[in-house]
Amino acid sequence: MPSKKDTTDRDQQILNRLANLQHKVDSIEQTNAFALRADAEKHLGSVRKVFGKSRRMAQVYLAANGDRTVGEIAELLDMKPPNVSPSLKRLQEEGLLEVSEVGGGSHYYVKTPLDRTIRISKYLRETYNLTDDGLPV
Repeated sequence: MPSKKDTTDRDQQILNRLANLQHKVDSIEQTNAFALRADAEKHLGSVRKVFGKSRRMAQVYLAANGDRTVGEIAELLDMKPPNVSPSLKRLQEEGLLEVSEVGGGSHYYVKTPLDRTIRISKYLRETYNLTDDGLPV
């Protein structure tokens, strides 16, 4: 049977390895972000195609802050959930939103790191004259 010291040493080694892996993942993400920013205008062209002239989709995207379900997004924007769901689905398919499931089976919508990297929210706020939550200014 391993001693308490052996178990502690093993646990510390595992924690050190996890910290090292996290550092490497962070480094890769920063490198990717830098590369994406270098071609930000090209990538924003793709974003323009996704949103087109759809102010509603821009509003839904901005309202999806990781703390809201479909119903909460719809309520905030004074829309009906059946009108919000297709936008959320399309934004997921385009890789701009992810679903986070929190206890109780509720699905919360959150922007992918791409938002911060190429500043999608900023672009949408300026283009459609919206607040951080997708409401008209």
